[in-house]
Parts: sequence; C-alpha cells; structure tokens
Amino acid sequence: MARSVEAACRDELRQAGLPGQGALARLLPLLRAAPETHLGLAEVARMAAEAGLGVSPQTLAGQLDLLVAHGLLARLPSTGAEPVFDTVPRPHAHLVDEETGQTVDLDVSPETLLAMLRQTLADRPDGVEVLVRIRRDPTRRRAATGTG
Repeated sequence: MARSVEAACRDELRQAGLPGQGALARLLPLLRAAPETHLGLAEVARMAAEAGLGVSPQTLAGQLDLLVAHGLLARLPSTGAEPVFDTVPRPHAHLVDEETGQTVDLDVSPETLLAMLRQTLADRPDGVEVLVRIRRDPTRRRAATGTG
C-alpha cells in the first residue's frame, strides 16, 4: 500500500507542475500517511527526521510552502506562532477548540454546518469566533505567474 501512496503522490506532484521525484516526492507521502491531518512545522520536522529525510527546518518550511502554493497542502489560520498545515488540501470546514488545542475537520453538508454553527452560537454566544476564508485558486495563480 505504501507504494501506491507514493505513486499517487508522484502523480499529484506532476499534475501540479512539480517534479515527481526528489525531496517533495519523499515528503508528500510522509504527510499523507500521517495519522493526523493538521500538522505544525515542528511535528513535520520530527516526522521528516524520523523518516531520515535530513532537511533543515528552513528547507522544510520552504517545501511545505511550495506544496501549499501548488494546492497539495493547505495552510490553516492559527492562533499559535507556528504554521499549521492541512494534509487535506480541498476546502472544508474546521472546528478549532482553543481550550483543547484541537482542530477537527467538519466534512458535513452546508446545511449541517449552518445548523452546527447556529447551535454553537446559541450555546456560547460570547465564546464563538467565525472566520470565513475564501481560498485562492492555485491553478489560476500558476497560470498568472507562469509557474507549473
């Protein structure tokens, strides 16, 4: 199964206009196989070191930003100092609980999401902050900048 994940990641990289070999081709399968989908830079660095990737934190941060710029990862808004990356790059809703420090994916219909929001606002009217992010289209960005 690991080989099929690696092959799928190589295809994703190529489709995004990135090389399907080298450092990115080793990093992306590692991220896709992680048990958590929301990873801080320190966690990614630990995973990379354990996998023997041997990259500096600065190089790793650049690689993660490149994957985000090409739509293969997402970067989550975060209240912490460290960037948080989402291995599920398609737009979806999140619930961020500051008390527990957890970020949870909400893969629900728009109707269910609105119902959850209404209930949460009713339960904690002064304890909810809503952020709506409209993501840029990575394919339009590549076409406009001539990359990919």
